[in-house]
Amino acid sequence: MSPIHTFNLEAIKPQSVRNGGTRSMANKNNFPLLNGMALYSLELDYGGVREPHWHPNADELGYCLAGRAVMTIFSPGAGHDTFTIDPGEIVYVPRGYLHHIENINQGGTKFAIAFNHELPEDIGISGSTGSMTDYILGATFGVESDYFGSFKRSSQDLLITSRSNPKNATTTYQKIPNYHKFNLKDFPPMVQSRGGTVSLGNANNFGILEGLACYLLTLKPKGIREPHWHPNAAELDYVISGKGRMTIFSPGDNVDTFEVGPGEIVFIPSAYFHYIENVNASEDMQFAVFFNHERPEDIGISGAFGAYSNEVLGSVFGLQPKILDALPKYQEDLFVVVAGG
Repeated sequence: MSPIHTFNLEAIKPQSVRNGGTRSMANKNNFPLLNGMALYSLELDYGGVREPHWHPNADELGYCLAGRAVMTIFSPGAGHDTFTIDPGEIVYVPRGYLHHIENINQGGTKFAIAFNHELPEDIGISGSTGSMTDYILGATFGVESDYFGSFKRSSQDLLITSRSNPKNATTTYQKIPNYHKFNLKDFPPMVQSRGGTVSLGNANNFGILEGLACYLLTLKPKGIREPHWHPNAAELDYVISGKGRMTIFSPGDNVDTFEVGPGEIVFIPSAYFHYIENVNASEDMQFAVFFNHERPEDIGISGAFGAYSNEVLGSVFGLQPKILDALPKYQEDLFVVVAGG
């Protein structure tokens, strides 16, 4: 039986192919298990532009996988934010905020973009403008109506296009900071062990976040993200590199065990029990782990065992309590461990 919790985002034919790039979408239409989350893969060619747009029903949190981009966000109160995005950085856009993404890299630029809705909606500046009459647009901008007659307009969004004169990142843009972005890859990991590291992009250190968070999980060979669950958040994983094995235990005594590689995504509903293991003997494994809560909670099996007496555990597992005396009583979760001790 094939695993129900996985979806190969890179193997599908992109739903949108334009002069300037492509967009592949995993949402409830093609990955029915999704609930409260979706994930898109956006690839922009040299000079490619994701047109200015907004999402009426979802916040957005993007992870830059490769290349370099510039983004402008126009927000309520006439807020203008223009900044660069480099690999390993995450960028947050609240629902309804107008934003664009422009590739300023000589080669391609790629994003994994998560939403906190299983069917995120899009409205672009091209289609929305095209839906209005020349008279209304002329009156709005204080020009004659026939001025807009030369615009190439349609009520259907362009989605992705290409600049006629692409900008070179090395000569035009230096790194531009902004409160909408956070350098997750270079942020000191909050969890470090012989098994790997976890860098946390949540509202505790990236204060603008609402309804979404992203962790960067790196597991060394034999590294294991201990069996755990998230009481308040669903999880949507994007495999950046390496090969992982996972088991998800869900209500109804259902066990789903599978392996995943680069470009695959995994959805884990809120509070479902699961673990992640690096099965590559010589290379690190890296996941971008998205959540639909700005402060996702964790409960791990190591701390859970430590919370109960050996008498209680012995009655559950059919053991004499003294047999459990050799088991360490961890008072908090280990989070990341390594096989073999």
